[in-house]
Parts: sequence; structure tokens; C-alpha cells
Amino acid sequence: MKQEVYTDYENIKEFAPVSDVKDEFMHDWTFHFNPYTELWNAIPRNLYNAYWSNYEIKGILRSKDINTLLYLLHRGKGDIDAVYKFTDTVQEK
Repeated sequence: MKQEVYTDYENIKEFAPVSDVKDEFMHDWTFHFNPYTELWNAIPRNLYNAYWSNYEIKGILRSKDINTLLYLLHRGKGDIDAVYKFTDTVQEK
């Protein structure tokens, strides 16, 4: 017995090219809320597995408000070093 699969390719007008994706750098980040510390964590993709073994690993951004993390990541275009540089500059003032 042959099973038919329905697709709607005929009705799709166009696909969005990857270059039109806004804030593509955000694809490399995962967000996790820790209910014990009541903090949001922004975890880069390359540290995702290590995060679950060591919560205090360097390179994880933490805040009580997820909007703060989003702001910092947008300001630094997803580059953790740019975020650290920005936050260090703000703390010095």
C-alpha cells in the first residue's frame, strides 16, 4: 500500500533568502531560566553542553530580566567579547 504525503509547495510564493533574516547572530544563543536563582541565562551554542555540567562556566550571560540579555546581545551583535567590553565600560563610569 502506497502512502501519499500532502505538501503545499504549489501555494508557496517564495522562500525568504537567508541574507534577509534579521539578527542572524541570535541563532547561536539559547536562553534558559533557572527557577532556583531566578536568573535568565544566555548560553552560546559552543558552551551549551558544558553549561549543564558547570553552571559557573565563563561565557554565559546572566540577568534577572531577559530583555537585558537581548539588549546586550543586540548591542554586541552576538559577540561575547563585545558584550564584556561594553559592560566593563559601563561599570567603570
